[in-house]
Amino acid sequence: MTVQDIHAIAELARLRFTDEQAQVFLAEFEKIISAVSVINNVDMSSVEPMTAVTQQENVLRDDVAGQTVPTADALRNAPKKNEAFIKVPKVLG
Repeated sequence: MTVQDIHAIAELARLRFTDEQAQVFLAEFEKIISAVSVINNVDMSSVEPMTAVTQQENVLRDDVAGQTVPTADALRNAPKKNEAFIKVPKVLG
């Protein structure tokens, strides 16, 4: 991994680092990568794949249509609204 890699990763996360800061992060990333690489040395041949950590099953209720909140009640405390919708700030650029 290089300082340029750190800058590329930072750009993906919309972060900006000086070269000195990137150098510090490079050292930290290398420590993390070496710590995680220990997992590659573990013998997992006798371990069966798992789909969950526990044996607990998710218990879901039936999806049954019920009484809904009237539009007027839903809009009553909305700070910004029109006839049928709550207005919210734009999320995407």
